[in-house]
Amino acid sequence: MNSNLGARIADLRRAKGMTQEQLAGAVGVSAPAVSKWETSASCPDISLLCPIARALDTNVDTLLQFEEGLSQERISELVNDLVEKARAGNREEAEAMLLKQLHTYPSSSALKYNAATVLDFFTMIFPMEPPEKKDDWRKQKQHLLEEVRSSGNSQYWQGAVYGLAAIAIQDEELEKAELLLKELPENSTEATLFWTQLYLKKKEPEKALEVSQHRLYDLVRQVQLCLTTMMNGGMITDNDITLEICEVYHQLETIFGVGGGVSEGFFVEAYRRMDRPEDALNSLIKMIEASIGPIKEPNPLLFSPAIQLNPGQSATTPELKQILLNGIMTDEFFAGYLDREELQEAIEKLRQDIN
Repeated sequence: MNSNLGARIADLRRAKGMTQEQLAGAVGVSAPAVSKWETSASCPDISLLCPIARALDTNVDTLLQFEEGLSQERISELVNDLVEKARAGNREEAEAMLLKQLHTYPSSSALKYNAATVLDFFTMIFPMEPPEKKDDWRKQKQHLLEEVRSSGNSQYWQGAVYGLAAIAIQDEELEKAELLLKELPENSTEATLFWTQLYLKKKEPEKALEVSQHRLYDLVRQVQLCLTTMMNGGMITDNDITLEICEVYHQLETIFGVGGGVSEGFFVEAYRRMDRPEDALNSLIKMIEASIGPIKEPNPLLFSPAIQLNPGQSATTPELKQILLNGIMTDEFFAGYLDREELQEAIEKLRQDIN
């Protein structure tokens, strides 16, 4: 019997929200027996496969992962053929072909997922079909996505849940939509779009705005992190390009008000590599001023009221300020500039702020 059956049972049970005790009760065995199946310590009797599949809202083929040889390339070919037939006006032929493929490959999550998209295409390309036919396609799509979701197939599960959530929102089944969205990772742009639609349907625009602002803030921080990585000397050796990336980071910091004024530190490093000590010194002084000042408030136009910082909060912790001070005082690059009045004034302000 399939060596992955135990893990498959566990995945499907969790996806359905069942406990081991509930599954055991549904098929007439003990909870320890289910536990042994899931840890591959033993296998269920063959006579229990159908009851297990029914309890888990699936079929035996899916439970045993009996997938016939249907590659992604072949699925793409089938979808293209269906689309071409539909575009040629052969609706009945295309529909019959789709149903035949689904019957031929009943356990292919990839085919089911793509078939749901094809059904959407039918609705779009045959706008004059009666409402009953469109409703039938829609129900077929929902059924296919439910099967993909129940299969636990990691490649298509998330897309299936998004599709089901979209249907629920469209049908005004907002509680169902919310439960589906809670199954998904929160930190994605696609999730944000669906949560926004849900809140707007619920007439809660303030929550829709909040999730959008939080997502925008996260995306800006991610872009800044990518730019920081790109400025690593081992990645880009052209100093002029590095300096341009510094400028891009600075512009992001200025426009969005996100980043805490650290861009000047990147300029310091870039100018050092280019052996431009005066420019490096000017950026260092700006960096010191940014570190001792209050943290910059994120652009309220884009982030208020969702993102709020403590008023008067310092841009840098005392520990980081001390590290900055120690670095300046021991850095050979700036050793010849410690007697410069403007740098001395900045260092003194930094010392006073630390103390």
